[in-house]
Parts: sequence; C-alpha cells; structure tokens
Amino acid sequence: MRRARKEEVQEAGIHREKRVAGLAEAVKHDGYIPFLTFMPRFLFPVLATWCLMASLAAAQSAVIVVDAFNRKVHVAGNANAKRAVGGLAKIATGMVALDWAEASRVGVGVLAPVPAYAPQIAGGASPLGLQPGDSMTLRDLIYATMMGSDNIAAITLGDFVGRDHLARLRRSGHPMDEFVRQMNQLAKREGCKGTRFTNPHGEENSRPVPYSTASDIARLTVYAVSRPAMRFYTNQSSRSVTIYRAGQQISVPVSNTNQLLGVDRIDGVKAASTYASGGCCAISAERPSTVQVQADNTSHIYRHRMIVVVLGSANPFQEARGLLYQGWAAYDRWLAAGRPITNKKQMLADF
Repeated sequence: MRRARKEEVQEAGIHREKRVAGLAEAVKHDGYIPFLTFMPRFLFPVLATWCLMASLAAAQSAVIVVDAFNRKVHVAGNANAKRAVGGLAKIATGMVALDWAEASRVGVGVLAPVPAYAPQIAGGASPLGLQPGDSMTLRDLIYATMMGSDNIAAITLGDFVGRDHLARLRRSGHPMDEFVRQMNQLAKREGCKGTRFTNPHGEENSRPVPYSTASDIARLTVYAVSRPAMRFYTNQSSRSVTIYRAGQQISVPVSNTNQLLGVDRIDGVKAASTYASGGCCAISAERPSTVQVQADNTSHIYRHRMIVVVLGSANPFQEARGLLYQGWAAYDRWLAAGRPITNKKQMLADF
C-alpha cells in the first residue's frame, strides 16, 4: 500500500525532496517520531495519504496568466506541475453539463434528482443541504456547483448527464464513470496534457487521486469564458435556487465563493480550497475593447480578456489579483511591440 501511494505522489508531480521536507517539518513541529516508530502497520496507508495531502498543500504555488483571445502566456510559474486542484475541477463539470444540455436539446430547465449514493462520495457537507430524493433543475445545479461549490450538486449533475448519455449510447455502466469520462475527454479536446479527473466535485477522496495543472485549468477556463452562458453562471455574487423536496419548493440562497468578483473587472470564474490543493482560483477579467486603424485605413476591433490561475496558495485571491496587474502590464508591452511571437511555446497551445 505504501508503494502504491508513493506512485500516486510521483504521478502527481510531487518531487521527493518536497515530500521529505514537508514530513520533516511535521516531525519537527509536532514530534511524531515515537508515533512513527510504534505505529501499527495497518495505519501506514492512512499516513501515506496524509503525507500526500500535506506535501500538496505545502508546495509552492503554481500560476499562469494568459489572455483569452490571443492565448498568449504572459506570466507563468510551475504552470505544468501536476497538482491537486480541488473544486476547480467543477469548471469541467459545469462545461460538460452545459455542452450536454445544448447537444441533447434538453436544456437546463429539466429536473434532476439527487442520487442516493451522493452523500457517500461527496467528500464534504452540502452548503445547500441537499439530500437524496431532492430535485433541482440543471440550471440551479450549475449555479450551486459553480457559485457555491456544492459537491452534491456536482454529483447530481454528473449522475443525471452520465445516465442520459449512457442511455443514448445504449451502453451499460455507472453514470458517474461515464460523466467523468466526458470530463476527461473535454480536457483532452482542449489540449490539456497533465490532467486526470476522477470525480465531478474535485475532492481528493477518490482513487486514483485527481490532478491537473495551472496551464490545463487555464485551457478549460478559456473555453468556459468563451461561452456566454457559463460567464452568466459565474459572474453573480448571489442567487436564489429552488430545491424540490417531498412536494415542497424550498428557496435557498447561494453565495459566490469567488471573493474577487467585481474587483478590477473580474467576472468569474471559480474559487476552490481543499486540504490537499491549498487555496486555488481561476479568475477572468475583461477590459473595454479598442479600435486599431490598420495600414490600409481599415479598422480592427480588439477585445481584451485575461485569465489568471493560482494553485496551492496561502492567499490565492491576493496572489491572483497581483498576477492580474502583472499580466495586464506584460500584455500592454506585448501589444505596443506589435504582438510578436518569437517562440511557439509562448502560446498556451504549446506551453
């Protein structure tokens, strides 16, 4: 079991030195040497999981800043390191649900029931207090997932969409497995190179452990903000949703967990935090469009939107806001220089 956990840690891109340093700090701080010496062998898997989470949380933050329309990377640090990303996985969950609603022509007004197994795999409490047997529209489930980061809402989306997808394909299987497969297919389609989703809510309570990278989350975020519907779901500070329970309609408020919403023109997208991931956020901000006169006296309208992703930060909102300033400054210098591309790896697709 210890060996299996070690392979998971290595696959997640956590260097051995950081793991050892994190464990050494824990021993120094809490005096665990006697505990380790006499710990029963059956507890080793628990310790291995704890070490994985501790090392992920203590690692240096991973960041990337890219403009959404040109997809030019302006700032990056550890951007391709595989990390726990917690609830940022819900960006893929929301987009798979929206894509399904559009492709199936069912829409987002249909009611979806909370499956009986949802609380067992949620990995945390439901801020909305959702219970098996409750129903919500897909629209409200997306609000609850993206704004309130409700795990049971994300699971309900996955169960409903996965179940319908299996039925349309006339295939057997678990609806959650099918939905997660769609999440990973979306990631692959958008060029993600270091991502493995294993559940729709992003908690690190499934095996194998889910992970992604700052650059991959940026790819998914660029796709998400290209859809006006998703921008509408993520740019509201609060929203009332309806739970249908035992013949009654219960109105429940949902608050957006993105503390930067409305600051510096930030209009999304997702905030997240787990013990393993540390503080994470993916933000988006758009500046007013500009008109540039071309050499032939024609004019061209340029739109300007910046994406910032921060993973594993002690203060993700403060770090993201500082990176946004830094990104706009680099972007302006790039525009003034005539948008030069001297290396294809400056572009998100090849980063």
